[in-house]
Amino acid sequence: MEIALIINPSRPYQICAPGAISVLWKAWRESRARFFSALVLLTSLVVYAVLTSPGFLAHYNARFPDKPLLYSVYVWTGLFHYALQGLWVLAALVVALGGLAREKATGVALFTLGLPVGRLRLFLIRAAMAWAESIVLGLTSAMLIPALSLLVGEAYPFPQALAFGVWMSVAGFVILAFGLLLSEIFEGEFTAPVVGLCSLTAIFLGYRSHTLRGWNVFDVMSATASINPHTQLLTGTFHWLDLATCLLFSIVLLFTAGAVVQARDF
Repeated sequence: MEIALIINPSRPYQICAPGAISVLWKAWRESRARFFSALVLLTSLVVYAVLTSPGFLAHYNARFPDKPLLYSVYVWTGLFHYALQGLWVLAALVVALGGLAREKATGVALFTLGLPVGRLRLFLIRAAMAWAESIVLGLTSAMLIPALSLLVGEAYPFPQALAFGVWMSVAGFVILAFGLLLSEIFEGEFTAPVVGLCSLTAIFLGYRSHTLRGWNVFDVMSATASINPHTQLLTGTFHWLDLATCLLFSIVLLFTAGAVVQARDF
């Protein structure tokens, strides 16, 4: 037990170090069930939304013939700005769960701390794995849209879908960092997911229903300020300051989570 507690490499911020590959593999094994479950849910949502779009558009345009709904507007409003983004937010939170706090509650934290990797590096490796998984979730679901659109006789530009997917995943890093922080604060099996899911759902629906107003990360994730108001496609002018603000908040949350990991008594 003493060996497990005193092992602490001199360079805790170096991810690629002896033992890091084993820890990375451990992080993948622990999160892969959550990752694949999230991937299935996101894929199912996109498949349903695209395959049912002809019927929805036909009904809508028949009801409002003077204001026809474009397919690109349907995709952005229904997916990138609402359903797909909301489900991706919850998926990013879920893949961020785990960590030493949870392992302490289950009694396996000392085994993990016995690995030749410092506790801060353990956290950073887990964070890197979670971010990689969230990016794959965002890009995979986004790129399905133009591919499936061909099956229903519609066309959605691949570059647009790729750009929306990348922008959502990068700006949404703040959501992932929030989940990582919660996972290192709460030890209970359900405490972190319940707190995270309830708070994020309430805030997301608050902004989408316009109950809450002002700058918010969800509008940044859907590039609301960078789209054409008529086609709701990207115009090519991105608001980098908004993205930088999201990344700054992400870094603050990550540093806070790292401080919690360093200060906790295992």
